Amino acid sequence: MKIAIEGMDGVGKSTVAKRMAEEFNMVYLEKPILNLFINSSGNEVQLFNDVCQNIYNLDNEILKAWFFGLGNLYSFIEYANQNIIIDRHFASNYFWNGTERSNAVYQTMINLIGVPDITIVLYASWKIRKERIRNRNMNDPDLIDEEKMVYGYDKMYKFLDDFSIPYCVVNTENKDIDEVNNTVAQIINDYKAKNKILERKKDF
Repeated sequence: MKIAIEGMDGVGKSTVAKRMAEEFNMVYLEKPILNLFINSSGNEVQLFNDVCQNIYNLDNEILKAWFFGLGNLYSFIEYANQNIIIDRHFASNYFWNGTERSNAVYQTMINLIGVPDITIVLYASWKIRKERIRNRNMNDPDLIDEEKMVYGYDKMYKFLDDFSIPYCVVNTENKDIDEVNNTVAQIINDYKAKNKILERKKDF
């Protein structure tokens, strides 16, 4: 089973993904593209980050989509026979790098590896996300990064709808972390038991 946890920065993706990986005995993957290129946490990481920034600064959405999509491809190919839970996948990639012109790139990747069995989008407004980031780290650079403040959910939803990727939306705003974990776990259990048809669910 392949599960993707999506959402804007500060919504709690990593916390939930790690918890679900433990609960369901799955492999947790974060930034799988890093595993593709480097095997240490030394200077190679900084060099890789510099390369990523250079690619991101290019005015070429096709190249950006392919480069950052390598992690999506790697995660499904390298872990083809394992149950994995991925912290960000197609929807996040598309939010940051996708355009109408690069749609063919995403369709090609989907044709090659398929899509996650479940994509779970964690929702929270920027106001709530900002508060959570501040509680986590008062000096987090995300707090002054205007790109991280935008409302990007509509672009994610449209991508998931347009490419027929099954997903659910979990509104985290009025839930504590245990409630969010329980909601996500129930979605996964429902899928595993095939007692319910996976549909997009929104409560906001």
